[in-house]
Amino acid sequence: MKHYQERQGKSPDNYCWGKNPVLSLLTENSSHCLKVFISKTIRGFWIDKIKKLCSEGGIPFTFVGNDAMFAMTGGESHQGIVAAVSPVNVLDFNEALDIVPRVPELAMAIIMDHVEDPRNMGAIIRSAEAAGAVFAAFPLRRGALPTGTVAKTSAGASLRFPLASLGNVAGAIKEAQKMDFWTVGLDEEATGTIYDAPLPGRCLFVVGSEGSGVSRTAGASCDELLRVPMEGACGSLNASVAASVCMFEWARVNRISKVRSEEKR
Repeated sequence: MKHYQERQGKSPDNYCWGKNPVLSLLTENSSHCLKVFISKTIRGFWIDKIKKLCSEGGIPFTFVGNDAMFAMTGGESHQGIVAAVSPVNVLDFNEALDIVPRVPELAMAIIMDHVEDPRNMGAIIRSAEAAGAVFAAFPLRRGALPTGTVAKTSAGASLRFPLASLGNVAGAIKEAQKMDFWTVGLDEEATGTIYDAPLPGRCLFVVGSEGSGVSRTAGASCDELLRVPMEGACGSLNASVAASVCMFEWARVNRISKVRSEEKR
C-alpha cells in the first residue's frame, strides 16, 4: 500500500472507512454521512445491511474500484467500505424550507445544481451567508459534498450556515415555488440579465456545474433564466463568482435599499 500513501499523503479527514466504523456512523450519526462507497469486489451479508441503512436514511451509495477506495483512505486498509463524512449536520430540503420566513418576509436561498469543485462550493456558501441567504442546498449525487475542503474554503461558514441536501434539483425547485420563491436559473446564454428588473424579495437562485451549467430539467423548472452581463472575451464567470454577484445584487435591491429608505423616514 506504500505507493498509495506516498501519492495521497496523509489520510483525508473527509472519510470514514472499515466495516464497524461505517456501520456505527449509519446507525448512530447518519446526519453526518453524505455518501457511501462500496468496493465492487466485496461480498458479505453486512454489505446488505449497509445498503439497507443507506436506503432507510436516504443516503446514496455507489460501487467503485479498489484504486478509488485507496485514494479516499490515503492507502489505508478499508475493508471494502468508505463513507464520505460531513463535519456539520445537513438538513433535508423540506427541513430547510421550514426555516424560511413566511410571506411577505424577504427570503433568498441558493441551490447548487451539481457544482463539482469543493472550492467553488465553499465560496458559494461563504457568499450565501454574507449576502443574507436563508440556506444553500446541494444534491447528494454527482456533485461536491460539504466535507473538510468546503469548510476551509468557506472560511468556516459551512460549519454554521444552514446547508440542505436534496435528491432531485427540479423537484426541489418546485417545492420552493410553493413557498412563494421566484426561482432564477443562472445561464450565460439567457436573454435577460439580473439587472433588467429588480430581483424579487423572495428569490431562489440555481447555479449550475462548472462544465455544463444548469441542467436542462432544472432550467425548465425555473421561473426564468438570467445571466450576468459581461464585457471582454472571457466568455463566462466561475460558478462561485456568478452566484456571488447574483446574491449580492439581490441584497442590494432588497435589503440595502430597504434599510436606506427606512433611514430617510
